[in-house]
Amino acid sequence: MRKVLIPVVLAGAVVVVMVIVAHRAAGPPADLVWTAGPEVATLDPAKMTSLQDGRVAAALFEGLTVIDPRDLKPRSGVADRWTISEDHRTYAFHLRPEARWSDGRPVTAEDFAWSWRRVLTPATAADYAYMLYPIRGAEAFYRTRLARAGDPEKPETRETLARWPDLARLGDDEAWARVGIRVAGPHELVVALERPTAYFLDLAAFSTYLPVRRDAVERHGGRWTFPPNLVSNGAYRLAEWRFRSRMIWEKNPYYWNAASVAIGRVELRAFEGLNTALMAYETGAVHLAASVPGLAVEPLREAQAAGRRSDVQYAANFGTYFYRFNCTKPPLDDRRVRRALVLGLERRPIIERAARGGQMPATVLVPPGLAGYRSPPGYREDAAEARRLLAEAGYPGGAGLPELAILINTSADHQRVAEVIQEEWRALGLRVGIRNVEWKVFLDVTHDLQYEVSRGSWYGDYVDPNTFLDLFVTGGGNNNTGWSNRRYDDLVARAADETAPAARMALFTEAEALLLDEAPIMPIYFYTSTMLVHPRLEGVLPNLMNRIDFGALAWRPATAAPLAACGGVEGRGP
Repeated sequence: MRKVLIPVVLAGAVVVVMVIVAHRAAGPPADLVWTAGPEVATLDPAKMTSLQDGRVAAALFEGLTVIDPRDLKPRSGVADRWTISEDHRTYAFHLRPEARWSDGRPVTAEDFAWSWRRVLTPATAADYAYMLYPIRGAEAFYRTRLARAGDPEKPETRETLARWPDLARLGDDEAWARVGIRVAGPHELVVALERPTAYFLDLAAFSTYLPVRRDAVERHGGRWTFPPNLVSNGAYRLAEWRFRSRMIWEKNPYYWNAASVAIGRVELRAFEGLNTALMAYETGAVHLAASVPGLAVEPLREAQAAGRRSDVQYAANFGTYFYRFNCTKPPLDDRRVRRALVLGLERRPIIERAARGGQMPATVLVPPGLAGYRSPPGYREDAAEARRLLAEAGYPGGAGLPELAILINTSADHQRVAEVIQEEWRALGLRVGIRNVEWKVFLDVTHDLQYEVSRGSWYGDYVDPNTFLDLFVTGGGNNNTGWSNRRYDDLVARAADETAPAARMALFTEAEALLLDEAPIMPIYFYTSTMLVHPRLEGVLPNLMNRIDFGALAWRPATAAPLAACGGVEGRGP
């Protein structure tokens, strides 16, 4: 039975085995061992921002709703039912009386209300606090509390105090009373929204909306997310966590749907690099590798196509890699120059020579696969038109155009992509440099518009075009292009108020067409994911959001396993 990657695996197999043995978990062996490479950043849902953190959160915690990986639609979670008002602005969630925390205490509406207030309290430092802004008064509460504690001379502080002067004068409890979150009973939570939000049930499943236990947070402070302090309400509870080594989950016996959870003990292995994670899978040390190195993607897919592997899962993801232009700085304040840069780009060489992860060329912003949404026609690759536009803008053959610097944060992957783009733009007659800075500097420079061209990327937080298109409204916190267009802002705002699905999607299509025409950004490729899944492990489903429902996973009997299908040991697994 041998597949691809054997030379690589043998070179590192001894190291992997030594690492596994040296850090063997206490207690019985895990029924499922998996990895996604590096360690999670946090187990506090209020502070989560990464895909990996969200995967773990979905196993340990449960929101009012849950995103079903089969169709990416919200289904019942802690709330077994809900009603929506006729104007689509009020949601009444009815919680399951049988929902329990991992210590057996009932999950209540107050748990959610307190958790959401914690997210909207600036001292929590929740990067995704804005995800709660669709709730009536949530933005006003957060920004006025932030302003009260901030520098009164800062422009954003003065703007907030001028926008909500009455609220700014109120104490925290009085101000909170104006937020559209009301506990109507132990098992009923009523949420009033600023405007109709078609994706609110999706948001209710998002990490930032997950409940946490007030007593655990207040008793243990910053240590509340570590065992044995962590109390959770999902399919699993945290039994052990050795940072940068492993995390052990055990089936939560108090989970309301515990009878459907087939795998009792799960081990999450942390590896510094994806090469080591791949070796761990290939040697049979783990059953599921949720991420693999980009250089391994094509060999793995080729082996699958040739019938040598049946454990490779490849899927499009809901994410886009793009470059942004500083639209406030000449010559990029000229739409013709921006469009020339976009039209003069060939994306396939970037993927094949630099990204090397099986990505898909992107000529629009919103990734494909959204039910009911169709992007407008995308950019064509047209070097001749690019040269014509440069000449029309006063830069024939690139003459007179100042050197453009591509800003990237330190990463070999970003460097390779930038070098290919640099080569392609030089073919248009442009002078192009690359500016490589560390992550914090990158964020500051991009935010302050101290760049010409900057790399960017975005993974959708929920399954809706809005998660991409509202990035570029005037004053948007993630815009960072200096581009502003009233018509675009109006289209996105009208889509937010529109309740008819077809009409709403049409507004988004019109907005995306305008964005592409103005070209403040240059889409490059859509992200994809490649996972390696033991052939007997059922329930890992490829999907746009790269979600894994661990509570739905199960092992097929060994007798039912394909004979030559995985990179690990034959028949490995419980």
